[in-house]
Amino acid sequence: MDWKPDANSLAQLIELLKNTQSTNNQVQHENSLRLNELRKVPDFPNYLLFVLTSMQDQSAQIRAVAGLLLKNNVQQDFHNILPEVLNNIKQRAL
Repeated sequence: MDWKPDANSLAQLIELLKNTQSTNNQVQHENSLRLNELRKVPDFPNYLLFVLTSMQDQSAQIRAVAGLLLKNNVQQDFHNILPEVLNNIKQRAL
């Protein structure tokens, strides 16, 4: 599977991942709500995987958050993740 992210969606995700480091409680709360909504998007694991494995220009913290969210997403929503998305995760992450 040759998956490519939408540039605008990827930029929005990067901003959310950066906001996880905020000390502002309101920003943290809004960020958490938006990330939980994104779990419903079928391509969300692909975006997280892309940040983790392909965006070497991002800080280690941002990539670590993406990896942690990916792990949690797979653990919690394994049966709802599309087979082609799971195959992409297996190919690129393992």
